[in-house]
Amino acid sequence: MGLYLHLPFCKDRCTYCSFVTTRDESLQPATVARLTAEVRTWGAALARPRVDTLYLGGGTPSLLSLEELAALTEAVREAFDLTPLVEATLEANPGTVDLAWLQGARRLGWDRISLGVQTLDDGLLRRLGRIHDGATAMEALELARIAGFQRRSGDLMVGIPGQDLGRVLDDARAMAATGLEHLSIYLLDLDKNCPLKADVEAGRLALPSEDAVATVFEALQVELPKLGLAPYEISNYARPGAESKHNSRYWERRPYLGLGPSAASQLGAFRWTEEGNIPAWAEGRAGVELQELDAAEELAEIPLLGLRLHRGVHWPSLRARAEARNLAPLVDAWEVQLAPFERGGLVIREDGILRLSERGMLLSNGILSTFV
Repeated sequence: MGLYLHLPFCKDRCTYCSFVTTRDESLQPATVARLTAEVRTWGAALARPRVDTLYLGGGTPSLLSLEELAALTEAVREAFDLTPLVEATLEANPGTVDLAWLQGARRLGWDRISLGVQTLDDGLLRRLGRIHDGATAMEALELARIAGFQRRSGDLMVGIPGQDLGRVLDDARAMAATGLEHLSIYLLDLDKNCPLKADVEAGRLALPSEDAVATVFEALQVELPKLGLAPYEISNYARPGAESKHNSRYWERRPYLGLGPSAASQLGAFRWTEEGNIPAWAEGRAGVELQELDAAEELAEIPLLGLRLHRGVHWPSLRARAEARNLAPLVDAWEVQLAPFERGGLVIREDGILRLSERGMLLSNGILSTFV
C-alpha cells in the first residue's frame, strides 16, 4: 500500500489556502511525536505491511529539522516493510530549504521532492502570501538537483488575480529548462473561505476570465510536451517514467494509509479521514470520519478517478465488473449521460478505452459529475 504522512505546519499561511495548517510552532513537537507514535501503532496493527510509495506532505514538511525528519523516517522504516519502496516524496517550500537540508533528506532515502513554486512573478508571489521569490524557487530546483534528488516536481498555478497568462508559459519554459522531471498545473480554486477569496468577493481583486484561463491551459497542453513533459493526468505532466507513483495510486484506487490531522485513508471498502483540529489531534482527542463504500459507490469511483488519467478507462472491463455485481443498469445510465459529451468531442472512445479529449480535460468537472 501507499503511506501518506501529513505535517500541518507552515511559516506563513498563503492567501489562497484552505488546507489544515497552522503557524503555531508550539504545536509542532507534540504533533510530530503523535505522528511518530501513530506510525508505530499502525505498523503494529497491520503487522508491518509492505509499502511501495511514501509521501510526506503538508503544510511544509521542510520546516522539520533534519533530526526530526530522521527520527520520523526511522520510525517508518521500523514499522513498515519498505522492501518494495519505489518512491519516497517530500513536499518543500522553496523558501525553507538549503543545500545541507536537502542533502540530509536525500541521505535519509527521500528520492523525490515536490516544490511549491506556483509562479516566478514576485508580485504575484507576494499576493499569494508565499515566503519565497522567483529567484529562490529556481535556486531551490537547482539545489535539489545538486543534492541528488532523482526526481523533482514543481507546482505552477494558473488563474491568479492580476496574472499575465502569457507569463505562465514563460514560467513553464524556465522551470522545464532546469531539467525538472515533473510539473503540476493547478487552477486557482477559491471554493472555500480564504483571504484571497474575500478580496475577490469584495471587488478588491479580479480573477482572470474563464476563457483566458482556458486559453493558457490549452496552450500548456501544447507547449509542455514540446519541452519533454508529457501529460498523464488532468493537471500533471512528466518526463517518461517520472510520473508520481504515489498520486497515481489515488486515481487507480489502490490502497493507502494517511496519518496526521485531516489525512485520508482507503483500505478495501473502507475510507476514513482524520479530524482536522490540530491541537486535538496532537493530544489524541480527535476522532475520524468513517465511510464504508457500497458496491455501486466503489464501481462509480473507477471512472470518476480513472478518467482523470490520459490513458482513460477500459470500459468493457468496467461493464464486466458491473455485470458481476448486478450493476449493469448503472453503467447503462452512465452511457446515456456520456453520449452528449461523446458527440461533442469531449469524450473519446477507442478500442474499448474511454478517455477525455484535451478539451474534455479542461471541462472535466462537468463530465465527471456523471459518476457522483
